Amino acid sequence: MLEPMDLIIIGAGAAGLMAAQEAGCQGLRVLVLESQSSSGAKILLSGGGRCNVTNAVVTEKDFNSGCPRTVRHVLEHFSPDAAVRFFEERGAPLKLEEDGKYFSSTGNASTILQALLRAADGSGARIEYRHRVQNVRCQDDLFHVTGNGFALQGRALLVATGGRSYPSTGSDGFGHALAKQFGHRIVPVFPALTSFKTNDALWKSLSGIAVPVRLTLWASRRKVIEKHGDLLFTHEGFSGPVALDMSHYWGAVQKEKDAAISVDFLPQGPELHYKRRHLKNALGEVLPQRLVEVLLKKAEINGAKQYFDLRAAQRDILEKVLRSCAIPISGVMGWGKAEVTAGGVDLKELKGASLESKLQPGLFFAGEVLDVDGRVGGFNLHWAWASGIAAASGVLKKKGK
Repeated sequence: MLEPMDLIIIGAGAAGLMAAQEAGCQGLRVLVLESQSSSGAKILLSGGGRCNVTNAVVTEKDFNSGCPRTVRHVLEHFSPDAAVRFFEERGAPLKLEEDGKYFSSTGNASTILQALLRAADGSGARIEYRHRVQNVRCQDDLFHVTGNGFALQGRALLVATGGRSYPSTGSDGFGHALAKQFGHRIVPVFPALTSFKTNDALWKSLSGIAVPVRLTLWASRRKVIEKHGDLLFTHEGFSGPVALDMSHYWGAVQKEKDAAISVDFLPQGPELHYKRRHLKNALGEVLPQRLVEVLLKKAEINGAKQYFDLRAAQRDILEKVLRSCAIPISGVMGWGKAEVTAGGVDLKELKGASLESKLQPGLFFAGEVLDVDGRVGGFNLHWAWASGIAAASGVLKKKGK
């Protein structure tokens, strides 16, 4: 039997690689086990392949979690400035855009992944590919990790397997099953940062159009939340940053029979000077013409009419369609297209920012496997970096380093 590793990490994604290089740089013998043939598949998908590394400002308020205090303490381990320095010092400079998002300055996510892999390799951490873990048990203060063709031992184990989003990248929920094996509660999971589907042909006919809107989610006869941002119409339904952000909240209430989403197509509240003009032309000055045609169809109003031609009831209908138009949601794109998993390992069962299990000493978690999901804008990758650093720091502290 080989000498036990100081730390075995399951998963060579963003959190696992960041933890590996941190622990390795501090002198620990680190082994990363990756079920796929390569590392960081989700990193390569981030930001449409450009990799939205972090954001100028990151706080616990940017995340959904049952334990925001722990999220705050984890984020203290790795600030956005630290993330920028980390990648720039390893040959992967970042570019700050006007909306606060940091991207790889090369416009290529592989630049970020290669910087991480160089850091891990330089720290002495070893990565074994095509090593799918099948069983883990703890005996005599050692974790026995086995799979097809390998049997390994580690003094500490970090689960950084991801959640269930994009299962083609290897995120198949194994980390949640493993956490359950050690007695952990899994906050119910559902796909988040995912697009909405609709069966309404008129909305789908607007595919390719993007407009700034305000989305409002309703459930149990109350307003749940509002979100502002760009809405993108697709051939299957609704996407864009505002829809992706709203999908988390929809996932939490969608089973309620009155759950609904309405759209304000004039969120800035411009005064439309259409009282003496044809409605189609007036509305076309502030909204795409194809969208105007659909909205007028929804209101059952002839666009060649002027505002004063409308009856009072028609004016009310037009106002409702423009400012609080209900959009029929038939579902979400699901795990195959979701950018992140909502829910996961309950943070309340971990020892604060060390992310060590309260139930099994030496067992740590990091990344998407935890009950933490961020909004659009680089927050989920930043959580991966920060939680990877925090977990590695927890292992080091336990080792007395």
